[in-house]
Amino acid sequence: MKNSITLIVLLFTYALSFSQSANLDREYFNVSYVKLPSHPILDNNKRTFSTNKRAIYLSGFSRVSANGTLDINYRFHGTNVGEVEIKKTKHEKKDDDGNVTSTWYTYKVHVTYTSSASISVSNSENIENDYQNDFSEKDNYQSKDFKTYRAAQDYYNNNRNNLRSTHASNHQKGILNTINNNLNNIYGYQITESRGEHFWILGKKKHPEYQKHMDAFEAMKVAFSKMKSHESVNDLKAELTPIMDYFNSLVPKYAGSKKKEAKMRYASFYNIAKMYYYLDMPEESKVYAQKLIDNDYDKSDGKYFIRRADELITKFKANDTNTRHFEVLTEDLSNIVEEPVVDEPEESSSLNLELIKAYLVSKAGDTTLVDMDTKDIKNIAYKMNIVRYADNGTPIGTEVRSAKELNEVLFIDGTDYKNVPFKESTVTEGSISDSQEKLCKVLVESDKVNLYLFNNEEPVILAPNSENGTSTLSKSFVFGFTKNLAKLAEGNSALIEKVNNKEFKNNVEDLVKFCNELASSK
Repeated sequence: MKNSITLIVLLFTYALSFSQSANLDREYFNVSYVKLPSHPILDNNKRTFSTNKRAIYLSGFSRVSANGTLDINYRFHGTNVGEVEIKKTKHEKKDDDGNVTSTWYTYKVHVTYTSSASISVSNSENIENDYQNDFSEKDNYQSKDFKTYRAAQDYYNNNRNNLRSTHASNHQKGILNTINNNLNNIYGYQITESRGEHFWILGKKKHPEYQKHMDAFEAMKVAFSKMKSHESVNDLKAELTPIMDYFNSLVPKYAGSKKKEAKMRYASFYNIAKMYYYLDMPEESKVYAQKLIDNDYDKSDGKYFIRRADELITKFKANDTNTRHFEVLTEDLSNIVEEPVVDEPEESSSLNLELIKAYLVSKAGDTTLVDMDTKDIKNIAYKMNIVRYADNGTPIGTEVRSAKELNEVLFIDGTDYKNVPFKESTVTEGSISDSQEKLCKVLVESDKVNLYLFNNEEPVILAPNSENGTSTLSKSFVFGFTKNLAKLAEGNSALIEKVNNKEFKNNVEDLVKFCNELASSK
């Protein structure tokens, strides 16, 4: 009898301990604020900029045609072509005993393209805040495989100008993106909408605080959903104060030295520190950051909050403010008119055309070999410029062909574009262009998954038996990235494990790797 009572007591103790385990889950919420610059122009009336490059922009500034407070000079120094190599690769086929039954070789063009540019900013308000920097982009290009050395050599010689032009265009785009990021971090007032912030909330339903924790999170989530970059957060502070009081009340309640009690205190300190940080109260955030450190469950988070709070305090002092929530005006007063697009071909035998041959495959399956002008290759998603010739064979201009007429465009170098119906990440629900067909570059095609690239920057996945593709930059795909990849890899436990271990990121390189591994699996 005594042994039975002892066993019951032990089981009850274990059950109680289990029910109070403090498993914490990330629960996400939205924030909206203005990212402050490191070297601001304090007088709002003097926030103007002039530049010789249309693609340069500054958030919170007015673009003027000349003599802006910030005068930005951009120079692109061109694209250099490295040594061209044609590399030979040996292939062997073996029988079941390991004996070589056949040997063959393939040849591939290897060449490096390097582009450079520079930027200089003259700050008439404060010369000490002038800025200049050099930028570069580099690509190690590899062609497709060719059966002979001569075929690889001919391919490069026939397409060398087009290859250089394409890399120069892509490099300049990448450089300008970097420049805009740098300039806006230094001078701009960037409106920031973040959906990736999280609180730590109890994930164990049997814990006695579970429901109150969840109620607190729902209240926090609702409060932060009201946050606007251009509105004061004073009302939100009042709305969140009772929730902070609740988390503070848990600290003495779970004051023991056990790990599960330290985790409960950790969640309270972490959540309060983050609320204070996004309510523009960095000093208060630092107080709870220090409590995180003293709690000794995860000191790194406390150190992280102190670093972020100190950075915000420095930004507040530099910008002579105590908030990241105010109106931001960005406008164009330059009166610069873009050159109009001329549809009529220029009647000249010396047109500056960069040509490449391609097969156009119509909806009806008809195939036509044409010469295309590739200077604006990114617009192939919607249209393409087909070269027109005079009777004597001289090019006299181009005519526009709509991509809607076609199923596929196959360039002679093997680059393939196909029409894929999907909704761009920048298109809102219900839009006319929702799930329209657009020509996309083929990256991977198999019976298990297809991967395409739209506009040189937006990956599109087309799952088996699906009529429409899905942009990996869309909200639903980004917020369920791991879940979406795991679903595609269903039945492949090894690949699903890699997905769950975060071995794949949402970029072209990793998505190609994922799709290739899925395609090659049994």
